[in-house]
Amino acid sequence: MRKKVLVLAIFAIFATALSAHEFFVVPREVKDYKAGDTVAIDVLSTHHFVAGEEIEEPASVNSVYVLQDGKKTPLTLKANQERLLYETSWKAKSNSPAIIVGERVGGFYCLTTEGYYDGTKKECEAAGVTITKAIYFSKLSKTYLNPNSKDKSFKEPLGQIFEIVPLTNPADITVGKSGKFQVLYSGKPFGDAEIFATYDTFDPKTASAYAKKSKTDKNGVVSFDFDHKGLWFVRVNYHKASTKPDVDEDDINAIVVFRVK
Repeated sequence: MRKKVLVLAIFAIFATALSAHEFFVVPREVKDYKAGDTVAIDVLSTHHFVAGEEIEEPASVNSVYVLQDGKKTPLTLKANQERLLYETSWKAKSNSPAIIVGERVGGFYCLTTEGYYDGTKKECEAAGVTITKAIYFSKLSKTYLNPNSKDKSFKEPLGQIFEIVPLTNPADITVGKSGKFQVLYSGKPFGDAEIFATYDTFDPKTASAYAKKSKTDKNGVVSFDFDHKGLWFVRVNYHKASTKPDVDEDDINAIVVFRVK
């Protein structure tokens, strides 16, 4: 079992950003894809956007797939030890909008007096450490490809337990404009949630550096102004007391990724 050192302080734009690795599924090249094009996709966990920092255990990445024209295409991952991430690819079937979806569900780690450890409470106890909290986590990520101003499907929830849904078409989000998003938990609006946004070249040297921070209103809605071209991420986290055996807290993280032109 691999021990990890607890990050006691993160010198980022917002000190409240969590120290856990973010989970991304992103195209290696940010552009519009035509029918027949092969999309190289990176699946990574990192504090630095967006370069791989740690290869997760294969069982931890439950599912990566693409949705296009109502069809779901599961993808097979291959570890790249040099880049510290998983790689996969997908061939576009049409020019229509698509969503790359990644789900990492069912991970465990323990906060201890010595840092934090990967593993269940029993595994952490077997390591002889003093546990302060046992945590179950889920990480959900989706990336919008080929957004189209005429498309209406962008605001349809995927049915994930925790999800960020664009209310503004990603195709219409350009530099100088704002975009609205709604956070849903179990399909219902999730109000008063702290939410972050950043772009992938904002501060690649600093861990968990987000350019913007806000909170959702009572309807789970938040708006950000976008002032930079490139790949943007909007991210929200929720933690609550767990009802699972030997788990103190459930920690759920959701990310939505899109291009700002």
